[in-house]
Amino acid sequence: MPSKNDLLNFRNEINEIDKNIVQLLVKRKKLVLNIARSKIKNNQPIRDIEREKNLLEKLTNLAKKNNLDINYITRLFQLIIEESVLTQKKLLNKFCNDNNLNCSRFSFLGPKGSYSHIAASQYAERNFKMCIENACFNFKEVVQSVENNQTDYAVLPIENSCSGFINEIFDILKKTNLFIIGEINILINHCLLAIKKIELNKIKTIYSHPQPFQQCSYFINQFPNWKIQYTNSTADAMKKIANYNVITNAALGSELGSKIYGLKVLSKNLANKKKNITRFILLSRKPVTFSSKIPTKTTLIFNTGQESGALAEVLLILKKKKLIMKKLTSQNIYKNPWEEMFYIDIQANLSSSLMQETLDQIRKITKFIKVLGCYPSENTVPVIP
Repeated sequence: MPSKNDLLNFRNEINEIDKNIVQLLVKRKKLVLNIARSKIKNNQPIRDIEREKNLLEKLTNLAKKNNLDINYITRLFQLIIEESVLTQKKLLNKFCNDNNLNCSRFSFLGPKGSYSHIAASQYAERNFKMCIENACFNFKEVVQSVENNQTDYAVLPIENSCSGFINEIFDILKKTNLFIIGEINILINHCLLAIKKIELNKIKTIYSHPQPFQQCSYFINQFPNWKIQYTNSTADAMKKIANYNVITNAALGSELGSKIYGLKVLSKNLANKKKNITRFILLSRKPVTFSSKIPTKTTLIFNTGQESGALAEVLLILKKKKLIMKKLTSQNIYKNPWEEMFYIDIQANLSSSLMQETLDQIRKITKFIKVLGCYPSENTVPVIP
């Protein structure tokens, strides 16, 4: 049994360790500030979710090897990470205030070099003096980052001229409480990329997001021996083949991405249609009201139930009101395949009395209706407060 002197010695040792922990946290904070300054200078996102996950995984594995409770280590370092993020955000806000910058945070399907990244960069360049980019693993995470106030805007692809509407985005729009406040069209140039120049018939495996495979199906079908590997995004595909460093691997991705990941372009413009365009939408936590002088569109989703002719009645209302329908598409409702959810773009300002009257009439004949947003048509640059 330890004596009183032994207990005092143990406590003194613990006190010394605690002191060292605090000093290490002080040292860590200084490094965090240096990292924040570097991120601001290079226009990089404050938060790196992928790095955080990898860090926690390594630390919990280390804890397990040393018989420490994994939950304890996870909670401890989650707290440390959150404090680091808060420290970096404070420095970013101070930088923006000191330099009178209109700085906004954009989330998109990443990593960098994806078409969503290109769309986010172009939209931000048109509308903001400075933006912070946040690459996400999937579309759900893109939206959640804005819903949770981690970023200001979500950039999502909604339709492509080759493959049509993206059903996954349709599902997200039905559930999210965010609003569409803008759109941008991007000309998509799908390229076949590899780590070195190689004959196409020697390629064994090709990586990409499912959408490019759909959009380039005519080209892909020429090589039936290629093994198809789906990834979270085109940039994820490019990153993978760069890391794997296998000469027989290839990816479908952007020409910009080839420069980011040091890849060679084997072939360009591979889409089924020459003009392969993807329309991206910008989502925000709050709707934006636009002047009646700015050409805008209002987007709705609605469900008419199983009533025969209900959709025709909606279209008749638009015709009587002399409102132009820019887009109409539908999707079967999950678990109820006999019903459809309709997505519609109407060339009208949501705040106008005409549009409000129209909505009142549509509500009377629909089972469910949701206004997704009102925003300037493409080629019109909005002024966002």
